[in-house]
Amino acid sequence: MSIGMLGTLSACRDVPNTNANTNASANAGADVSVTVRAGAIVAPDTVRPGWARVRVDEADGEHIVVVFRLPTTTTAADVPAFVAALDTAPATPRPAVAVGGPEVGSRGDVIVHLTPGVYVLACVRRGDDGHRHAYGGESRIVHVRAGQPGDSTFAAPPPSTQAVRLIDFAFVGPDEWAPGPALLRIETTGPQDHQLRLARLRDGASVQAWMAADDPDTVAATIAGMARVGAGQVAYLPIDLTRGTYIAYCVVADVATKRPHVELGMLRMIHVP
Repeated sequence: MSIGMLGTLSACRDVPNTNANTNASANAGADVSVTVRAGAIVAPDTVRPGWARVRVDEADGEHIVVVFRLPTTTTAADVPAFVAALDTAPATPRPAVAVGGPEVGSRGDVIVHLTPGVYVLACVRRGDDGHRHAYGGESRIVHVRAGQPGDSTFAAPPPSTQAVRLIDFAFVGPDEWAPGPALLRIETTGPQDHQLRLARLRDGASVQAWMAADDPDTVAATIAGMARVGAGQVAYLPIDLTRGTYIAYCVVADVATKRPHVELGMLRMIHVP
């Protein structure tokens, strides 16, 4: 894969989000609404435990907001230390766990499981200065507590229409997916963090051309993305597929080599007939 392409893949491209209002997610429960803008994240202080649809709106710029679960003893005073560690670490700093987030388009939603405890919403996209946006203020502590007013959740996981497992370093699942709206169940069996980005090859393009391209947008259009999901975690991503050939890939950095997982084989072709 070319160096130019890797630079482009490491950023969240501002593409139209085709997965925000699919039928598969229409009855998935109430939203936990998050707004992110340069230097700040706005979100509820407290939400209920359960399966929650986290909806992220980007007020300006491009962002990748991830939901991180932290130890229950975490306080607001502890968040700067976590953000500083996140800024330099290739993986989620322990004992925090990444539970997912949308990462394609100016608006997106994912469904994640929130157990009672302390969470931090943090933007992991890097700016021109090399720091993650969270380092510049884009982080927010959220408490998950039972019996609280405000945004609600739902007890049972939503019914998925397709499933894929993320392992070191491959996507495990069928090579053929059905067209139309779907809810993709994503499970990381790790042990590293992984993500799933889904790009549709343009007519006549090949995966070899995509791998070699300096500008991947000339070869494939990225349509959906689930940000990093830690080992043992399950999250759901609404997607809407048209006929064609897709590429699922992961550019999270390997802990040992610092190379993106796609270079280590974490890439899979998906056919939608």
